[in-house]
Amino acid sequence: MRKVSAAFVLLLLAAAVLACGCMGSETSPAGPEAVQDIVVGALLPLSGDYAGGGEASRVALEVAAGDINDYFVSIGSDYRVGIIIEDTKADPAVALEKLRTLEGQGTKIVIGPGTSAELEAIRTYADEHGILIVSTMSTAPSLAIAGDNVYRFVPPDTYQADVMAYYLKEQGVKAVLPVWRGDVWGDELEKLTTAAFVRGGGKVLDGARYTPGQEDYSAMAADLDARVAQAIAVHGKEKVAVYLVSLDEADRIMEAALATENLPKVRWYGCDGNVLLDELVTGEPARFAERTRFTSPALWNQESVASNTATIQKMRELLGRHPDGYSLATYDALWIVTMARIETDTADAAMLKAALERSAGRSGGPLFGPAHLNGAGDLSNAHYTFWTVGADGDACRWVPLVQYGVRSAGTTPELEWVGV
Repeated sequence: MRKVSAAFVLLLLAAAVLACGCMGSETSPAGPEAVQDIVVGALLPLSGDYAGGGEASRVALEVAAGDINDYFVSIGSDYRVGIIIEDTKADPAVALEKLRTLEGQGTKIVIGPGTSAELEAIRTYADEHGILIVSTMSTAPSLAIAGDNVYRFVPPDTYQADVMAYYLKEQGVKAVLPVWRGDVWGDELEKLTTAAFVRGGGKVLDGARYTPGQEDYSAMAADLDARVAQAIAVHGKEKVAVYLVSLDEADRIMEAALATENLPKVRWYGCDGNVLLDELVTGEPARFAERTRFTSPALWNQESVASNTATIQKMRELLGRHPDGYSLATYDALWIVTMARIETDTADAAMLKAALERSAGRSGGPLFGPAHLNGAGDLSNAHYTFWTVGADGDACRWVPLVQYGVRSAGTTPELEWVGV
């Protein structure tokens, strides 16, 4: 386990000491073997369109649980945290079904689900049944609702849209053709980003909206190829770009695009849903991504990563690739939820919410520190690192290029770090 900061240790110790006298309902018979269990539920897309992100968060939760329990042992605490993970398949209906399953097991705090469409499907049920939802992947701005039982330790997509539009302008892009996933998340992110791009003086051309779960993208690619040809004729290929808002289906879209004449000629940019995908640095998709210098933003703070290399390396070894920014937020979320849970022995949603807000703002998690939330319970600032697919000998890999910070919604992104 990595070394936890002194301030974080003191806050966790204070929470544990405070809770010792008030959690008798979950305590085993007194004695040296007594263990007080804290059970946290998790809804993750371990299969389906966002399986890559779900798997990264599963690994993050397992590493976090091990680190937390090691820490409890090191301070002589009899608390232990356990996680119950349910696969939602990135399907909103399945997410609701699995939330009911977790509720039946007595779970009152749930980390997840993986997509905004899933969160939209479970939000009302969670409110009505006193279940706290801690999301580390949902970013649709329409789900930023004050007073509900949902907390999102990630910023809404207004931040990503602004930083993406800013980066496109910095890269000299004058005209963009959006290609986006037709769900609540994709629709909102595409609309926000293109609006921000237009405000910055850019031009948005007709692109393509596709249906989640689609298997064949050849017709879409052919239509988009003709549109890109027209755009190149007017603006020149160096000024034209395709903006892809997708999840794991990005590889299939690129395979279809590789067979066209014009799509490989222009730059391609992505989003937080397709950044760091292993599928985009292997096989035919990698050839396309490297050729088009595919670049996407990840919720990521280079300073935090550099100061927590042991923890992140542990996740990387288990995952077999870079953990994404949302999985790092998931790691922190379990620490925050655990601290909140040991502060109170009640199932009352209002008291659990108050404890969660205190834990998030007071110390946050070991990786990112305090999580400053806005009135809707979303993270109120952000750091985005842009990654590109580059050649590495005969293979390809993700390479970090530059990081921007966004202090609050609507503010100009600030340059924070430049890669090699």
